[in-house]
Amino acid sequence: MPDRRYSKPDPIAEDIIVIPDESQVDALAANTLTRASATKYSKAENVLQPKAFVVVFSNGEVREKNYFQWMMYHCARLRLEFFSNPVSPDDMLDGVKSKKDEYASTAGEESPDTYYLVTDVDHFYTVILRCQSDYEKEGVKLIVSNPCFEVWLYYSKRDDMFDGFVMPENPLKLSQEVKRFLNEQIPGGCNPKTAIFDIKANIANARKNYDEDGSGIPVLFATSMFRLAEEVLPFIEDEIEKEVDSRLSEKSWKSGKGGQVPVPQRKLHE
Repeated sequence: MPDRRYSKPDPIAEDIIVIPDESQVDALAANTLTRASATKYSKAENVLQPKAFVVVFSNGEVREKNYFQWMMYHCARLRLEFFSNPVSPDDMLDGVKSKKDEYASTAGEESPDTYYLVTDVDHFYTVILRCQSDYEKEGVKLIVSNPCFEVWLYYSKRDDMFDGFVMPENPLKLSQEVKRFLNEQIPGGCNPKTAIFDIKANIANARKNYDEDGSGIPVLFATSMFRLAEEVLPFIEDEIEKEVDSRLSEKSWKSGKGGQVPVPQRKLHE
């Protein structure tokens, strides 16, 4: 495995934002492709080296970043880089090309980087159609949620295709209504920072409800995020199992206070 440091020849401090801990994530904002810190495992001496290098570009700055955050810090076999820019997919293309070219100089033939663009359909449908061939030429896989990323989060807890959802009269409010529906249907909503622990159910539910239109764009309430999840799962599964068991063990211990019988541990939901 080659040494992958992804450092610029002439680094500019303002262009790279390193996130040292989870508490700072929500406070970060940027007007250009902004780098979220990758896992430490590729940097340290005598530490298990990653087996997969994944680079995710997204025009979503909050929920998407929060979703990928845990695996960036806790998975030894995966190095994941996340870059965000709140613009349309075609406006992101030049920045994506630049980052991809930057990383190509250190890519190993035996372990090439995998690139994704994570975007919502929302009001970008015609834009996605216009630029999808350009991303394909660049070797960047499009991951699209219709209408928004919350569709993927919904399928982490539910397997129905938004049963009972009422379409808004104003189509511009569709994503807003999807977010409201998610919070109504899932008690407490769905925290993108912890949805990763339901990744197996998430994949199964999203795949079950997936379909595309004639142009290859996911239909309403469909998301291709399961494809990205399936590719990273082998490199994060062990750590997720341990984290889920640890959380269940702590919950069981707390519930056992006062004479209650602790509940048995279980494995990650299949």
